[in-house]
Amino acid sequence: QILIESREALANVQTSLELGKLSLIDLAGSERASKTENTGLRLKEGANINRSLLALGNCINALADGRSHVPYRDSKMTRLLKDSLGGNCR
Repeated sequence: QILIESREALANVQTSLELGKLSLIDLAGSERASKTENTGLRLKEGANINRSLLALGNCINALADGRSHVPYRDSKMTRLLKDSLGGNCR
């Protein structure tokens, strides 16, 4: 995540403050374990990627359906993207 802060001093001594956050997330999914023939750490990493993508899909579906509970806490990725997914971005 990259946090951006911009301050502009105006002639009448007021300052304008703008904040922004840029999140760069690699959404490359893992293919089926049997298809890739991965073993060990690569197999475990692929399973974790798939779990995070599933959690992201669950959050998006909950937001689209207008549910009161959105499961942001199901993965680290959805926790990081909570502000962007929740409709607080412009």
